Amino acid sequence: MPIDSRVRLASTRLVQAIGNLLKLVFHLHRLLRPRKRYRIPPLAFPLLSARTPRRIPRIVWQTNYTPYVTLSIYVNYLFNRLIAPTHEFQFCNDGECEAFVRDYYPELIETYLSLQIGAARADLWRILVLRTCGGIYLDMDAALSWPPEYLLDADQSELFIRAKDGKLTNYFLAAEPGHPTLAEVTAKIVDNIKANTLTSVYHMTGPTVIDLVARRTRLRIEPSNSVCRQGQFTKKSFQYPEDMRGYWAFEQQMRPIVRKKVAPKTRRRVKRAG
Repeated sequence: MPIDSRVRLASTRLVQAIGNLLKLVFHLHRLLRPRKRYRIPPLAFPLLSARTPRRIPRIVWQTNYTPYVTLSIYVNYLFNRLIAPTHEFQFCNDGECEAFVRDYYPELIETYLSLQIGAARADLWRILVLRTCGGIYLDMDAALSWPPEYLLDADQSELFIRAKDGKLTNYFLAAEPGHPTLAEVTAKIVDNIKANTLTSVYHMTGPTVIDLVARRTRLRIEPSNSVCRQGQFTKKSFQYPEDMRGYWAFEQQMRPIVRKKVAPKTRRRVKRAG
């Protein structure tokens, strides 16, 4: 294993160890102050200026059903800010994600709004925002293992990560604007939504689509352990403290992913007498 890979893997394990200790603090905080929330700002400027240009813009995109989060999610956000000090952080709520699709992809807005589960909409939005603006997408519970400033080369056009099961995932994505693979992923997601034969968000709009499309192309792919991991500082009960039914895995059990189209009412013609 190259020295750089060893150092990055060691960094991941260190973050995990710190995170496990902090989770005890987060549990205690939740017991003592169960209603306390911290606000993720819509825009956070870089803490440091970058010296060289890069094909992948220094922007980190994130979204969540609410900007008011528990201490665990907020610390996770602050950690990423510190490990990516040369990057701007953009947080978009549900309304802003919808507005983005309306403004840049009006032809897809009906398809986007037909999705009844927030995570499915977020899956499509992250692809569209990277396709348009470029940058890095991070799930709210994802923690970087290595500074992107040293992770991404100046002439690099993308970075995808492979999970432990060997498949590509979408909780971390990095790409330059207009990346052709993102256009292919968009088309596949839209096809899945229109066909509406899949019953899992994971397969219809999520990681399965990334894996099916991106595995066919020569791309920069690295193991998640050396780039970014989920749950280092968090767990699902910290992300959905009010109701775990808001988590997509439970939500998709309560309602279809895609809203069924209501057939327009037809007016019955009445024959005139005579």
